Amino acid sequence: MAKSKKKNLKKVEYSDDTEILKLIKLIVIVTVVVLAFYGITMLVNTKEEEKTETSASIQYDEILIGNILNQNNDEYYVMIYDDEDYDVKLYNVYINKYKQKDEALRFYTSQLNNPINQKFKSEESNLKVKNIEDLKVKSSTLLKIKKGKITNYYEGEKMLEHLKEISKTED
Repeated sequence: MAKSKKKNLKKVEYSDDTEILKLIKLIVIVTVVVLAFYGITMLVNTKEEEKTETSASIQYDEILIGNILNQNNDEYYVMIYDDEDYDVKLYNVYINKYKQKDEALRFYTSQLNNPINQKFKSEESNLKVKNIEDLKVKSSTLLKIKKGKITNYYEGEKMLEHLKEISKTED
């Protein structure tokens, strides 16, 4: 037979005052935790907004090939470039140097690999055109445009030489 053990249970008395104090402590703790999460969330969102604002600038210099003859300037350059061209970074160095000049013409760029520009890509270039739809570009090309007409064009090494020439600074 199993012996039964009597447990001594203490009778705990709760007063209304201790219950109210525990409830107030619980409310304060929950409020502090909620405010902490709110503060952390606000900090994270503020940092993300700052990043978004700096990266959301509109790029006015990038245009579509179909619009190269329709810019507001009377005279300007358009560099149509292929992302796979090894000299793209060098082109950008010369262009940025050229843009710093006081007498620099406006410089636009157009990406040949853009899906909208694909219809202008061809095995042979056709740059002497009256209608923009007839324009064909083989690889990276620099166009000088005056009053809506292509006046000069440069491809390959000639393009690199011209960019180097126009970006020279007077010593």
